[in-house]
Amino acid sequence: MFRFRGGMRFRHWGAIALTLAAAAGCASGGPPLARLSGPDALFERGIQEYQAKHWTDAIAAFERLALEYPTYTRVQEARFRLADSYFGKKEYLTAATEFVRLATDYPSGAWADDARFKTCESYYRLSPKVQLDQQYTRAAIEHCESLLAYYPNSEFAPRARALVQDLTDKLAEKIFVGAEFYYRNRAFDSAILYYEEVLSQYPRSTLAPRALLRLVQVYDRIGYEEEAEAAKERLLREYPESAEAKQAQGISLASSP
Repeated sequence: MFRFRGGMRFRHWGAIALTLAAAAGCASGGPPLARLSGPDALFERGIQEYQAKHWTDAIAAFERLALEYPTYTRVQEARFRLADSYFGKKEYLTAATEFVRLATDYPSGAWADDARFKTCESYYRLSPKVQLDQQYTRAAIEHCESLLAYYPNSEFAPRARALVQDLTDKLAEKIFVGAEFYYRNRAFDSAILYYEEVLSQYPRSTLAPRALLRLVQVYDRIGYEEEAEAAKERLLREYPESAEAKQAQGISLASSP
């Protein structure tokens, strides 16, 4: 157990704490934000705090700059850093709101595609586990696709496509998990409906060939030979290089239940 030595009293610890707090308050250097005047000084302070990852102080500087000097030559960058500071604080919904405002206010600006991608990424961070409501997942896909539509040559386009694929797989997985539940419990009619929903809504997901393979197996199991054969042919035609297609090639379909 820790014990105080030499009769040290709590007031000494309080004095040390105050000293450390004062030092932390001066860590960024320079005068207090309230004493700064002019956009250049505010921008410089904001960048200083931003680079140090002092997100709250960066937000204060950039918000004041955007409010008091909306025509400042670097206001777009300031607003991007403001939104990104909220992102740094993991306040993703507020960050997304600020990024959208920037992209909407300056659709041809130098920071527009950056802002649209960061909107997508903000909602991506908000996307929950598969079992939960996927509102933010859909929002992330929507904003990533907006980036790709408005700025197809953006440097962020490849990353946006990768996020769309990942998010689409999550939506497909939510349905696929339900299909598997029914399959395991021999509720084959319901399982078929769910596997078909994966294919109709998310044909580009990585789970699409798995859903088709499951349909082959389900139809074969309940003796629906024609449907099983159709599912197998579709799997081999649409996803010929998939592991599921190779597995389906080894399935000899039954002619009876």
